[in-house]
Amino acid sequence: MVVAGATGVVGRTLLPLLRERGHHVTALVRRVDRLDCPTSVDDVAVADLLDPDGVRRELRRVAPDVVVDQTSGIGRTDLTDGQRRAARSRERASKNLVAASVAAGATRIIGQSTTAAYRPHGHDVLDEESPLWTDAPGCWGEAVRAQVAMEEAVLTCSDIEGVALRYGTLYGPGTQYAPGGAIHSRVCGSELPVVSDEVGLTSFTHVEDAAGAVLELLAGGEPGAYNVVDNEPAEATEWLPAYARMAGGPAPVSLTLEQARTQLDWLTVHQLTEQRGATNFRLRETLGWRPKWPSWREGFADLFGHWPG
Repeated sequence: MVVAGATGVVGRTLLPLLRERGHHVTALVRRVDRLDCPTSVDDVAVADLLDPDGVRRELRRVAPDVVVDQTSGIGRTDLTDGQRRAARSRERASKNLVAASVAAGATRIIGQSTTAAYRPHGHDVLDEESPLWTDAPGCWGEAVRAQVAMEEAVLTCSDIEGVALRYGTLYGPGTQYAPGGAIHSRVCGSELPVVSDEVGLTSFTHVEDAAGAVLELLAGGEPGAYNVVDNEPAEATEWLPAYARMAGGPAPVSLTLEQARTQLDWLTVHQLTEQRGATNFRLRETLGWRPKWPSWREGFADLFGHWPG
């Protein structure tokens, strides 16, 4: 099998698990020197996903049965112009990878998506049939539309079985929630407040659970979209103070909605006040998948060395 995005936070976790299960693993990378541990894979394919001929040539050489695309999706706390361009580039890259996978004879492709793209609706916890927010304002709408196009490329190709794994907010080693990461720095610097009387929900996904879901869907499960999240969607007014306490940072300040809108960027306000959580019911019931970290509480505690074992 081929793993694109092998150098990302999920890819790095996934590679040793695949080897433990006896899979022949090829890492698809743009540059060999970006692969931290070349001995963790059986082969390395070098190609830029924006180069359709190069990707097709490398996948034909490798002839994988399954292609796993773990290149980064959206879901950050901000979205710069560079990240917007990256989201649009990823749309083209995904289409190139699907076409190359089909040409190489692969039978299944598993793509990385995100629950952050769901349209907020009341206080509901959302399932896979919930609409994606393709008409969201500004740059967030651009990013969501690019993400939807990526999913469509994976899920609508009749020549290959397509799976889209919609991760929640990724946390764990190497993520922005780990010590030194962007969220860790913002929280410890009192730059990420809570917004009083508002109920923004976040569904978290530990990188180990993201990798575990990939393993479950390599050969099993129907094609389609699956939410890969923990069992406990968390209100921002709950998880942020708990995270700050475990990280050893100051308690987050509390702002009114009006204050938040004047002091924070639009996307952060959206995440803290109206974003919805997601349910993992489909993945649990159809494949028997269970998260190793069923709640962000235990996962955060482990991240900061407060969890036994």
